Amino acid sequence: MRCAIYARVSTELDTQRTSIDNQIDIFKNYVAQKGWKITKIYTDKKSGTKSNRSELKSLIEGAKKGEFDVILAKELSRLARNGKLSYELRDICQNNNIEIVCLDNSINTVEGNIQNFGLFAWLYETESTNSSRRNKQAKLARARRGLFIGSIPPFGYYSKNGLLKVRNDETPSVVRRIFNEYLEGKGMDSIAKGLTA
Repeated sequence: MRCAIYARVSTELDTQRTSIDNQIDIFKNYVAQKGWKITKIYTDKKSGTKSNRSELKSLIEGAKKGEFDVILAKELSRLARNGKLSYELRDICQNNNIEIVCLDNSINTVEGNIQNFGLFAWLYETESTNSSRRNKQAKLARARRGLFIGSIPPFGYYSKNGLLKVRNDETPSVVRRIFNEYLEGKGMDSIAKGLTA
């Protein structure tokens, strides 16, 4: 069978870069055991709740053109983390005779294992919603305590014990210069050119 691989991580963080490579290695071993042929590997670095992933769009177009017989994903949540998109993908595959195999054994249409599709689509969407809510609540709690909630402190600051502190170097004077020049009426391009010079 001709096989398309889809691997996804949700962010561009360095800690997740090796995850895509690990997913692909697992798929290659699986395909070798089955005697299938990989036609294309699609990878995205974006949330599974988003449908505007460039590689996912390419995967869908490939499915409609009949470029492969089966889509391999680590789990359904790699393809989609919302019910609407999950069902759209399922319907596209069914209409174009494309199989879906998730390596967590949740979905495997080759073996007729699709009865729990709705359950897994609901489960991943619910988990994504709950995770988002928990993250927002944690950030709000930190903000109420006066703690920094970002990952990279703004220019001119550093973070210590969750608090933003003004740096003890030249960066705070650069920030003041930017503000002063802006208040004097200079535009962003003019300020940037001056700083570069």
